[in-house]
Amino acid sequence: MDRERRRTVFNRVVCGTAVFAIGLSGWTLWDLWDRRHTVDEACGGLVPAGEVLALSGSGGEITPARNVSDGIRPDDAPLPQNCVLRSEEVAGKRRLGEGGFFFSAQVATEPTGWTSEPVDDAFEDALDPGNPYIDVPRVYQPIGGDVPGHVTDTGVFVRLPCPGVEHGGEEITAVRASAELDAATRPEFSADGQLTQDDRDRLADIAVATANNLADELECPDRLPEPPNGIPALNTETVAPDEAEGTCAWYGRARLDEKPANASGWLPDRVLEARTGDHVWEERCLLSVTGEARGAVYRRYADDPAYRRFAENSSMDDKTWWTSAESFFGDAAEHVSTDPVGDDRAAVAGRGGYDPEGNVLWATSVCGGKPAVHTLTVSRPYVHGAARHLEPVFRAYVEDVAERRGCTDTVLPPEDAYTEED
Repeated sequence: MDRERRRTVFNRVVCGTAVFAIGLSGWTLWDLWDRRHTVDEACGGLVPAGEVLALSGSGGEITPARNVSDGIRPDDAPLPQNCVLRSEEVAGKRRLGEGGFFFSAQVATEPTGWTSEPVDDAFEDALDPGNPYIDVPRVYQPIGGDVPGHVTDTGVFVRLPCPGVEHGGEEITAVRASAELDAATRPEFSADGQLTQDDRDRLADIAVATANNLADELECPDRLPEPPNGIPALNTETVAPDEAEGTCAWYGRARLDEKPANASGWLPDRVLEARTGDHVWEERCLLSVTGEARGAVYRRYADDPAYRRFAENSSMDDKTWWTSAESFFGDAAEHVSTDPVGDDRAAVAGRGGYDPEGNVLWATSVCGGKPAVHTLTVSRPYVHGAARHLEPVFRAYVEDVAERRGCTDTVLPPEDAYTEED
């Protein structure tokens, strides 16, 4: 083959390759545009599409889950509104009964008027890793970095004050936004049952950007700062009270798990906590009783007539001995439900009490001029024996939160709230 002929063949190959590359590039660009357009359309342009498409499980075609959500339309009232997306990658690996959901976002305003803030469910074993409803104990981490919000095992929730603004003819005080990776409930898209570090940080960026974009739409005066990198995962292992440094540090300082303070033996000897945060509207500390301590208490009190109700409802095999101390601040405090199923029963500002149906002690205070509700939920059958011993526990918790958050006008439950009736 002479030189001229070789050159002609070479040029044709180069041109053909270039044409193919241009065609492939065009298809790739179209696919990327189509995927971003789907996110923008479903989520009203409030959610940063590029960040969403960088999350785990985002591969393949993205489609809105119209049967679950009509999407976000920021000009339409009322809020909240949400968008739910499916991905081809998640749907391709779904199991029977799963919907292939990939990502969801929600925007809302305060006062909410549309939902309640539920306390921990006393009927669930929050520390049981085999519980199909609780993948990890639900003790949420604050985002940090002066961002009001928290991280769960699947998403990020933020809040932005928005005073002096109206939406739908009603005055609002704040906006909320959340971003959740629904695919994180699947082991192939998560790390040890939680979000990966990259997804956790990216969801924080998405939630903050969504809140700020909604603030632009509503002409709110403020904006959230950028969230920090390296947001910690939720703690999943309990520690001894004297090792606690976050939301359960108060229990260690009070030394209530030690004798003589715990002469009865009923008080928790392990805690599960998160970091403390000045900007969260909800915080939680989970306390539990280990197997050795449970056995000792059961043997000691099973035949005691004063603990008849406990003996009738308990056994040596019970594992659900825990109590959850929670606090709700601001607008969230006005909608605290002590009912694990509905919102029929709610804590009332300026009062303290006990809900025997939900096994919830509750107190109230005023923090920074806004209402706060503090609760102590006690699991069954543990409540039947422990209730009469929990007054110093709840008092120590409420006093610690009040000091840490600058709360006043604290009202605790009456003394008879801690008495289990036989």
